[in-house]
Amino acid sequence: MVFGLLTADAVVSADTVSVNMSVPASVASTGFTQDVAERIFTHEFERMNQTRSLLKPPVMRSAREPTIIGVIANSLRLNDFTSALQDLLGLERMRVTGAIVAGGPDGNRLLINSASASSGAFSVELTDNGGTERLLRRGALATMEQVQPYRAALFHFDQVMRAGGRDFSTVQAMAERELARPRRAEVLTERSYMENLLGITALLRNDLDEAERRFRRSFNWNTTFAIGKLNLAFVLIQRDRYQEALDVLNPLVALSLEPRFAPVQRFGPLRESLHSSIGVARWGLGNLDGAEEAFRTATSEYPDSEAAYTYLSRLLLERGRTAEAAEKAAIARANALTFENYPEVATLYFWMTPRDNQPLVRRFALY
Repeated sequence: MVFGLLTADAVVSADTVSVNMSVPASVASTGFTQDVAERIFTHEFERMNQTRSLLKPPVMRSAREPTIIGVIANSLRLNDFTSALQDLLGLERMRVTGAIVAGGPDGNRLLINSASASSGAFSVELTDNGGTERLLRRGALATMEQVQPYRAALFHFDQVMRAGGRDFSTVQAMAERELARPRRAEVLTERSYMENLLGITALLRNDLDEAERRFRRSFNWNTTFAIGKLNLAFVLIQRDRYQEALDVLNPLVALSLEPRFAPVQRFGPLRESLHSSIGVARWGLGNLDGAEEAFRTATSEYPDSEAAYTYLSRLLLERGRTAEAAEKAAIARANALTFENYPEVATLYFWMTPRDNQPLVRRFALY
């Protein structure tokens, strides 16, 4: 039983990023001890990980903070057992080693060394006279850009959106840098999400040509990447190419849209988006019965949806069923109070319409 627990711990720990920070006595005497420095660094990682996403973020912890199973291993004098098993199973152990160097003309320096599946071995060197805390937080962001470049790009995207800005040049530059690297199986999913994010930024610039190109590229090499196909269908619907959209969407009905390692509660909006998109495409082709069926499926897949009830209400109103339309509209208004937005899904940013030659219309968002 203990062997089984330790083996499970080895697998789980492989997705954990451990941080070890070296702090000189002159810095520690100001209150920034090794423990404090590691906590600031990991807290900044955790803050970036809170950016809403369909992908589960990595877990951060101090290298000196043992897991429960690690305590068992230690008591049995199996201190290196987890590492040995990870080597045996071919699992990459993510470790970040940093050192603060005190006393420079431009303030303290932070040196970071690590390696990641995306970047390989890397080093980061930063100087900041704005204080040790800011230096550590900047170091965490610079490390995230190497360890989890998609998560870092998503964080920059989120910051621009929350500030009401439109300049995604940092996101673009980071994404292009990562996409220029040789393709490798270990980061294929992250590459798809990166292309997809560039497609979303193109939509926010009202550039449908670039959005379509990016969404197609997101599943060109990774054919199982359903989110890119879902977003491509959105662009096709916006361009009034309803049958093409259905040709993309219909095969997804029988597939799982569940992102890798995503919490189960995040699947609902994807299923709703799929069936709502099918409904709007059918509506655009004049198939009102099929559209209503799709919208009702969307509401059953995700009862907390605002969009599915809104589309259903508008369709019912068009069909002359005003009382039922008003009932669905009331549900949509109530659900809008808890509207969930994920940066990866176009239909959670924009409304779809079965009418031809319509401009992009933003939905109410959390930003």
